[in-house]
Amino acid sequence: MTKPLALSKTDYKTARSCPAKLYYRLLKYPSNQDGDEYMELLAQGGYMIGAIASLLFPDAILVDEPDHDRAVQLTKKLLKKENVTLLEAAFESDGKFARPDILIKEGGHFTLIEVKAKSFDSSKSTPFHNKTGNIAPGWQTYLEDIAFQALILRELFPAATLTCELMMPDKSRTTSIDNLHSLFALNLIAEDDSGYPRARFTFTGDVEQLRRNHFLARINVDPEVEQLIPEVLSAAGTFLKSMNPLAKIPVPISFACKDCEYHSAEDEPRNGFRECWGALADSKPHILDLYFGGTVKEANDLIAAGKTSLFDLPESALMKKGGLIGSRGQRQLIQIRNTKAGTEWIDSALGGILESSTYPLHFIDFETSGLAVPYHAGMRPFENVAFQWSCHTISAPGAEPKHAEWINLDESFPNFAFADSLMNYLGQDGTVFMWATHENTILKDILRQMEGRHENQALKDWLICMTSSRMVDMNQLTLNYYFHPLMKGRTSIKKVLDAIWQTDPILRSRFPSYVKEENGELLSPHKSLPPLVIEGRDVFVNEGTGAITAYQSMLYGPQKSDMSIRDQWKRLLLQYCELDTLAMVMIYWHWRD
Repeated sequence: MTKPLALSKTDYKTARSCPAKLYYRLLKYPSNQDGDEYMELLAQGGYMIGAIASLLFPDAILVDEPDHDRAVQLTKKLLKKENVTLLEAAFESDGKFARPDILIKEGGHFTLIEVKAKSFDSSKSTPFHNKTGNIAPGWQTYLEDIAFQALILRELFPAATLTCELMMPDKSRTTSIDNLHSLFALNLIAEDDSGYPRARFTFTGDVEQLRRNHFLARINVDPEVEQLIPEVLSAAGTFLKSMNPLAKIPVPISFACKDCEYHSAEDEPRNGFRECWGALADSKPHILDLYFGGTVKEANDLIAAGKTSLFDLPESALMKKGGLIGSRGQRQLIQIRNTKAGTEWIDSALGGILESSTYPLHFIDFETSGLAVPYHAGMRPFENVAFQWSCHTISAPGAEPKHAEWINLDESFPNFAFADSLMNYLGQDGTVFMWATHENTILKDILRQMEGRHENQALKDWLICMTSSRMVDMNQLTLNYYFHPLMKGRTSIKKVLDAIWQTDPILRSRFPSYVKEENGELLSPHKSLPPLVIEGRDVFVNEGTGAITAYQSMLYGPQKSDMSIRDQWKRLLLQYCELDTLAMVMIYWHWRD
């Protein structure tokens, strides 16, 4: 007889985001998060935080058993001790299964500690509630996670008392350990009996030093758990009923489906998004492509009525009370009208703005990394290091762009050298273009980091000037003055460049090295970047998360002492960052032409 499916903590979390996803997860439908570098980067940060947390309990016993049933039995055996601390204990009750990160048993009292890589600032009030007293949306998932585990423990040990805590990086604390991020080794990747990977990191540094100087904080969440238990119990019951026998919980489709991870490739036979939407997934242009379409109430009304073309949305739906259209509605209107006409839209004001820009024109892009585990002594969790910049400069009208770059190759805090080199290159003259506000934010961070650590008045003055008035945001120019139907509802640099690249043969003729086709389709410049073979495998860097991973591999990876491998990572980083600033030049020239 087949054992009934148990609702795991991850199953519950998936189902809470959308009940239909539980069915797709349990049947292992393809997910666009499979192999997603960003998700893997987040997971690794979480595993490292988990490794630090476990080291703070030197007497803890790891329930090192991937098999579901054997882990439960081993946990029962260990809990016979009067006092014990367990890591990854296994519990099952009434079809619900969980493995708490840390469980402390002291007689008849349990302390349940859920470790999260999400940060908070202990110097400020606890962030769990909004002004109305309800659980803040940004914390709901984390608190339901621990409430689900608390529910199981209460059912198993009704006579015991229970304290619930979150343990998280505290952004008000710094680390005194240099290169802390490099002191973790991935020594095991295994799968539990549900087929999902589990990773472990071991700490190779001074454990006692880490215990004295860690940056994690424990926060009591008993009131929040008490508030959520009834809701969690009800939801868990609904999900369990759909699992035995397994059946998909019907969910009304809506704009919230836009970023569903089960929206896999068109040729994939098991496409969860398509199964939910049916023929309504085929409309082109689709209503889900609308810029900030989730803010338009009528969009969901149309979807419910079986109308999913972008052109089904009446222009009146974009108006506010009184017939006015706000800035977001104006952008939506521009998208609908120009998509329908198949026309590129350029506001006449854009030419004047570009014409008034003083030369030299600098187009800059930064590569940075801010992870849960700080890179260097004196840094806080998620504080950024700036490890690379690229700049294309047009010195005068009609001049060809010249490229300059800087990359950090030392295992030391790079930010001041980064800013100093950028100042020496850009100087005081000209217009500096960026895409979105990331570069401005990073320079402000470096200015703040200089206080008490780096006395260079000239650099401070330059940073103040740069961040207050000198930088022009090309993403904002796009939002205000430019639209191409192939961009759909997005304004990222890659989306804008690809739209222009597909339809501007003159631009392609200027940059033939980036012209590449695959299966008869013209690739975007970023997808044309060649891979390098590193340690026997093709490695690409064509987006920001890949750049962070490449940087870590270059400076802190297991082969960091092999200078040939290190040089290959460097080359990948340089070619990617160079293209990001050249992309800005391409877009600028297209606008000017």
